Amino acid sequence: MLPMKKGNQYEKILRVSADLISQKGYHGVSLQQIANKTRLHKSSLFHYFKNKEELILRILEASVDDASGNLKKIVVNNELSPKERLRKAIEEHLTSLLTEHRANATIYLNELRGLSRKNQKEYLTKRKRYQKDFEKIIEGMEREGYFSGLDPKIVTAGILGMLNWTARWYKKTGRLTIKEISDNFYRMVTKP
Repeated sequence: MLPMKKGNQYEKILRVSADLISQKGYHGVSLQQIANKTRLHKSSLFHYFKNKEELILRILEASVDDASGNLKKIVVNNELSPKERLRKAIEEHLTSLLTEHRANATIYLNELRGLSRKNQKEYLTKRKRYQKDFEKIIEGMEREGYFSGLDPKIVTAGILGMLNWTARWYKKTGRLTIKEISDNFYRMVTKP
């Protein structure tokens, strides 16, 4: 089933479900609770999703699809230097992860194992595409003398791991903004 346009019932179900599941876990939330929170009849949920597992998959895909689109714009922007691409990619990743898709990141970190192998594979294929685009930025940095002698795949995995883990400890009320954290990470990985 194709996602419908943003701002409609489909998006609302995804958003509400992501919030509930990130707080209570996959097994801690029923479809009835989701229906109640979205003010739908439980059977109406099946118009959008076959079951709860498909709902989780679509929640995860929504964030990776959004992040991939934003990263692709950075990767193909020829007006940016490789360093500027990396700075923007780090900031965009954290902004998306910690504000726009915070609940989705929590679900990814805690609930991915609950998906069937088939659905995990479908989701992880999209994540690998995102990682490949991030790797292109690292390869551009390598041509500028950064990460010399290091495997771009490993550097990419390390940076993304560091960025993703931020979802575990970041607090809106913390002493640093997302921008300041992003700048710290950027400086940390580019410092000679």
